[in-house]
Amino acid sequence: MTQPGCSSRASLLRLIAAVLAFFAISPGPLRAQQSVLIPPGAVWKYLDNGSDQGTAWRARAFVDTGWKSGAAELGYGDGDEATLVSYGANSSAKYTTTYFRHAFSVADPTAYGGLTLRLLRDDGAIVYLNGTEVFRTNMPTGTVTASTLAPLAIAGTDETTYVTAAVNPGLLVAGTNVLAVEIHQADPASSDISFNLELATSAGVTVTRGPYLQLGTPSSTMVRWRTSAPVIGRVQYGQSAGANTWAAQDTAATTEHKIVLSGLLPNTTYYYSVGTDTAVLAGGDATHFFLTPPIAGTSKATRVWVLGDSGTANANARAVRDAYFTYTGSRHTNLWLMLGDNAYTSGTDAEFQTAVFNMYPTMLRKSVLWPTLGNHDGVSADSATQTGPYYSIFSLPKSAEAGGLASGTEAYYSFDYANIHFVCLESFETNRSATGPMLTWLKNDLASTSQPWVIAFFHHPPYSKGSHDSDTEIELKEMRQNALPILEDAGVDLVLSGHSHSYERSFLIDGHYGTSTTFTSSMKKNGGSGREDGTGAYRKPTYGMAAHEGAVYAVAGSSGQATGGLLNHPAMFISLNSLGSMVLDVNGNRLDAAFIDQAGVKRDYFTLLKGAASAATTPSAPTNLRATASTTTRIDLAWTDTSSDESGFQLQRSTDNVTFTTIATRASNVTTHADTGLKRNRTYYYRVRAFKTGSPTPYSTFSNTVSARTAK
Repeated sequence: MTQPGCSSRASLLRLIAAVLAFFAISPGPLRAQQSVLIPPGAVWKYLDNGSDQGTAWRARAFVDTGWKSGAAELGYGDGDEATLVSYGANSSAKYTTTYFRHAFSVADPTAYGGLTLRLLRDDGAIVYLNGTEVFRTNMPTGTVTASTLAPLAIAGTDETTYVTAAVNPGLLVAGTNVLAVEIHQADPASSDISFNLELATSAGVTVTRGPYLQLGTPSSTMVRWRTSAPVIGRVQYGQSAGANTWAAQDTAATTEHKIVLSGLLPNTTYYYSVGTDTAVLAGGDATHFFLTPPIAGTSKATRVWVLGDSGTANANARAVRDAYFTYTGSRHTNLWLMLGDNAYTSGTDAEFQTAVFNMYPTMLRKSVLWPTLGNHDGVSADSATQTGPYYSIFSLPKSAEAGGLASGTEAYYSFDYANIHFVCLESFETNRSATGPMLTWLKNDLASTSQPWVIAFFHHPPYSKGSHDSDTEIELKEMRQNALPILEDAGVDLVLSGHSHSYERSFLIDGHYGTSTTFTSSMKKNGGSGREDGTGAYRKPTYGMAAHEGAVYAVAGSSGQATGGLLNHPAMFISLNSLGSMVLDVNGNRLDAAFIDQAGVKRDYFTLLKGAASAATTPSAPTNLRATASTTTRIDLAWTDTSSDESGFQLQRSTDNVTFTTIATRASNVTTHADTGLKRNRTYYYRVRAFKTGSPTPYSTFSNTVSARTAK
């Protein structure tokens, strides 16, 4: 909000600057493709008498003949209004809510494929089309009355920034339509309110691929999508569905949009939409979101979906997909892996469209995908130059953007998620020699990480007797002979591959680098099933990286076809000629894995435990953290305990919402804390997490982050 005392000259200069900025970033050609139903500056009916209009005023049939009328921008206090509205007789207790209505005519509602709303509001607003709410910004959820205040004061450049939302054109009727808006103050003593609006049909440009997520880190995520024509792409995002708190956009018009959202909070859900400055083309609803990873090293219940050789784009792939969706239900997939041969038969752009983007649209837009190159993908791609459809489609961390050690290439890379270090190798075209660049990097990368869990994935399996034979095929042999000693020296826990169109899963093994005939029982660290309801879970003594304590190897190349083979490799506990995919759940010192077939049946499962038998699992994270400033030096905190077995809570504080320090621990079941000795008139940020007694100490993820300002 602006403060009293701004001169009319300053207001005029600010208005001119805002207009120039608007035209500087708005893509002109797109504007020409739109039909504007309500232009900025339109004449609106408005009611500014401080009354509570209830809900009837929103309806199309409501009679507003007694209301005033005037052109937008409507408001007071900034000096740039076309129409001044009243705030009442008391400047210290201004009306909280002002109402606006605008009627417009539509001849044929079916002619519009989409509607885009652009709204200038100070402070909060709710928008209704023909009586139905279509957009809410800077307003609390639930029922709102005339006395409901906006939670945040809009200030600075946000006062001249339009927020954008997609509106369902199905709400239009033939003939007269009415858009109704209520503007709410954040403070009755505020100096100003502002309102302007545009409603336009969506542009002719459409999204032809995506959106999809790449390069997810605790503080950033890349959103990618493709459009039918070059435009300056824009992502709007916030922490609730439909919230457009922040925005980022391309620097030039393109059809391939890659926008990195930075400055994000760890372990936080963000909702987003993609489009342009003048149109939302996709998203803006509850299905377009992402959850940032926690800080690397943090224990968190993590679900990983694993697909191998899924690129058949047929009924088999759809059945495997749907079986997993049914299995996981409402539980979020934190990330997913593709083990190669992601698009048959040659990995062309059109084949990727059919096999990946048309097959998994809902997963792509909410969970980051991490792929590896398969031999079929490699037909049209070149790893040495990082060219071809595979390398054009995926943005992968060659510079350690997501943790690990920089590889300098997108062909092989590593990344961290929670307490897991993932390593992706390229087993088709890249030099597989023990002293070559890739395996030299692998050795250095593993030496640089301290993550408790290490999971490696690549296309060609070191052990298989499925549709491919690891005894005879060069790629499989060299990965076994050259990569596995490095991985096992570092203490790898799980190795995932595809290529063979079957499911094969090993015992907990170590030290097998020869042909299948050289495998001996001494190479089994545990020759049981790995099932807690069978011979028991596999256990590794160290919670962390320790050489040669055993690893499980899984071939999961049957997500698109199952073509059999001898399926008799002696390192394998189980081998199946079955369609399916793998599900990994990692929590603290525990990894649970399952193979789910195309009918949704769990055909295999095992558990891997690391560390002492008494190692504790991670408690559930506390929620609903609240902060209230009670004096000039004290802020009171309260939160909701969602765990039944925590040992206590750890509270952290920050003055910049970036660097947090621990300020207190509270006992189990205690959900309040008074933070004292603070400085007056200063904003402090807080977060809390649960912990259990153990070695190492298992912590939950952090709660929501809140802030409060001490009194003056």
